[in-house]
Amino acid sequence: MQDDPNPFLRPPSQTDTRQTEPYSNSLNPQPRAQATKRNKFIGFTRDEATMTMLRTALAGHIPHDNQVHLADFRQALKILGEMPTPEVVLVDLSGEEQPINALLDLSDAVDAGTVVLAVGDVQNVNFYRLVVKDMGIKEYIPKPLTKAAIIEHFLPVIDNLAHKQAGQRGGRMIALCGARGGVGTSCIAANLGAYIANELHRHTLLLDGEVNTGTLALDLNLAASRGLPAVLEAPQRVDQLLIERCVQDLGDRLHVMAGMEAMTWEAPCNPEGLANFVQTVRTRYNFMVADTGARLSPLARQLLFNAQQRVIVLDATLISLRNVERLRTLPVGSGQAPRPLLVLNKAGAQGGLTQHFMEDKLGAPFDAVILDAPRLVGGHSGFGTLAVRHRGPFRQAIISLAAALGIGVQPEAAHAAAQPSYAGAT
Repeated sequence: MQDDPNPFLRPPSQTDTRQTEPYSNSLNPQPRAQATKRNKFIGFTRDEATMTMLRTALAGHIPHDNQVHLADFRQALKILGEMPTPEVVLVDLSGEEQPINALLDLSDAVDAGTVVLAVGDVQNVNFYRLVVKDMGIKEYIPKPLTKAAIIEHFLPVIDNLAHKQAGQRGGRMIALCGARGGVGTSCIAANLGAYIANELHRHTLLLDGEVNTGTLALDLNLAASRGLPAVLEAPQRVDQLLIERCVQDLGDRLHVMAGMEAMTWEAPCNPEGLANFVQTVRTRYNFMVADTGARLSPLARQLLFNAQQRVIVLDATLISLRNVERLRTLPVGSGQAPRPLLVLNKAGAQGGLTQHFMEDKLGAPFDAVILDAPRLVGGHSGFGTLAVRHRGPFRQAIISLAAALGIGVQPEAAHAAAQPSYAGAT
């Protein structure tokens, strides 16, 4: 393509994400890994009148930067081959001598789950039935287009897709990350998950996002499993049955997914596959508590992006204070609380910063403060028992954190819940 009418569609930061696996969409339903998060919509048409009509009718229903562009079908194929395929693609079949063959070519240029809309110059009922019923095109409108036809046939497809995604229901995912290594993120995640499951009687999954160096299984005295790697290596197979086979039971309502892979093993991180995994877990559990650690691996970043609530764990050091500002700048996923909760762990430790000083620098109070208790916490880690089982400041802090997350009792009522009710549970 010598004169590219849409050079802005391929910014320099985007790389060619095409894989060696077969491409797929409704035209050719074979799974394909996606490298980046997809945009919602992109459209192509070969004449300005149709482009103007589509832009007018779709205004307000698609993101401002995902508009309809001027390009014929072959130009559109080339552009789609050089960018992550959006969720909805609109193409113009006008001028194609063999539109059916053109649609077959399109199936090699778009990804799994893509919804395809088409316009063209063929006004034939049999052609419409063929492309919609047999070729997997969601909707086809012949030219000349009218605003009424676009609103009647295209808008419901686009709006229903957005409604379906926004209306996904299920449990909540809480992702905890450390402002630096060694702040106690795993300890807090384990105790929070156990409190939610055993005290509040909610089905909970504890997930260790650090697959090479995580300590969640060690803290709970569990043998490391390959549950999470099995899910990550086959995202297209993720379903309720696979999840149930990959978790370890730690009580009636507490399940754990934690492993210890070789240091040379790198977790595959398909954004769409991981999002599907999270959504599958959310339909099975009331809560998913993920320990993402402090290294911000690709897997950890995706877990943080897909969570409904982030929790940043700090200790009373300048490094934590510096890094928390950087962690606040990470991209926020849809449906996620706009502000991460801040937890000060090991408060009052010798040589640490004061809570007042840290809150003054952060510009906000901590949502939960956990006093330094090395004897209590150290006496439980690695033995399969949890410090939250015992009355005291540590338990009260975990209850306060759960309340700040909107789970269980409110902070002013936390004292009434001081008596633990664990009966043979870890």
